[in-house]
Amino acid sequence: MADFSAIRALAFDLDGTLVDSAPGLAAAMDRALAEMNLPQPGIERVSTWIGNGADVLVQRALRWAEVDETPAQCRLLRERFDCCYADTVADGSRLFPQVRQTLAQLAESGMPMALVTNKPTPFVAPLLRSLGLPTTSR
Repeated sequence: MADFSAIRALAFDLDGTLVDSAPGLAAAMDRALAEMNLPQPGIERVSTWIGNGADVLVQRALRWAEVDETPAQCRLLRERFDCCYADTVADGSRLFPQVRQTLAQLAESGMPMALVTNKPTPFVAPLLRSLGLPTTSR
């Protein structure tokens, strides 16, 4: 068995590691695109675009919809996406299996932990609260 005794702290990525946020992100993108009278890609496609931040997600959606990725178009879709995601961030996300138990065991053992994410800041605390996770650490 591996010796992990030298590990002094752990940092976890949020989306795709602790949390499956693809349903909420996809629902928000579909709605934002619909508001711009553009086709909706659905969760299967949007889930392949996730992982490089919201700005890249927006660029990928515009490219898929065959819309020029001008700064103005990117800004417009990003604004629409952020408004829509505010409505879906909590309902469209869930913890992956065993995450709650694993984090609880690590906390009980006194392991310092940090959360790392490129999710826009206004969405992080509401998401954590909706999942029953602490929004601050000790």
